[in-house]
Amino acid sequence: MSDNVFTLKKNLTVCGKAMLNSKIVGGQDVSPGSWPWQAALFIDGKAFCGGTLINNEWVLTAAHCFESEDPTKVIVFLGIQSIVSSNPNGIRKSVAQVIKHRSYNKTSKIYDITLLKLSSPVNFTNYIRPVCLAASDSTFYSGTNVWITGWGLTEAGDG
Repeated sequence: MSDNVFTLKKNLTVCGKAMLNSKIVGGQDVSPGSWPWQAALFIDGKAFCGGTLINNEWVLTAAHCFESEDPTKVIVFLGIQSIVSSNPNGIRKSVAQVIKHRSYNKTSKIYDITLLKLSSPVNFTNYIRPVCLAASDSTFYSGTNVWITGWGLTEAGDG
């Protein structure tokens, strides 16, 4: 059994569990630990994209985030609530490898997906946990509710 298969199976016991989720939605701030898989990507002290922790070594993000950014300068923050204030539960990791989808098209944004391998594995806490990924044969019907998280503004004019 490969290490990646083992890691994914091992994560099934912790993935998708937001131990401290207060379920505040609609463009509002949330309490620490509400979305423990949410990552923030920084270069030179500035946030430029978000991502999702999918296991203890990999973060999923958008390929368009790396059209002009130098991946060797990227710092991934996990376990944080804010990108502008103190985060006592957060950690920072550098990126060891960037794998952009081979069919990504920057004009159409098709296959807009990239994987970031962290410089070292993270330890899971109430504030840092992986999301559960859907099975390859999953079906999502019209009207299925979803949660969308990110680092956008909480007032009108969100990007």
